[in-house]
Amino acid sequence: MKKLLISVNFAVIMAASAFAMGTPQGEGKGNPYGGIIMLVGFFAIMYFLMIRPQQKKQKEKQAMINTVAEGDKIVTTGGIYGTVKKVSEATVRVQIDDQTRVELAKSAIAAVIEKAGENS
Repeated sequence: MKKLLISVNFAVIMAASAFAMGTPQGEGKGNPYGGIIMLVGFFAIMYFLMIRPQQKKQKEKQAMINTVAEGDKIVTTGGIYGTVKKVSEATVRVQIDDQTRVELAKSAIAAVIEKAGENS
């Protein structure tokens, strides 16, 4: 019984590898669309494993940046913590300490730590 299983597994492996390699020129007919199907399948897998999650993450960050309001506590991509004092079209003014305010591009916001009006 064990020898039969081994020979069946060997036959399946040989058939799969022959299908994957295709047929040499001049010997019978192979599947002319096999390579294209595998290429499309590869790109579909890459899309669902890499591109789609990255797009989702980018949309979430854009939504977070669009909802930044005065009084929110944020952290920048440079690691600076501060409180948003003014929001304009492309920039935000952030108070870092009592006497220091800086104006940053909205894209420099890494995360909103606390929304205005919420207590942690």
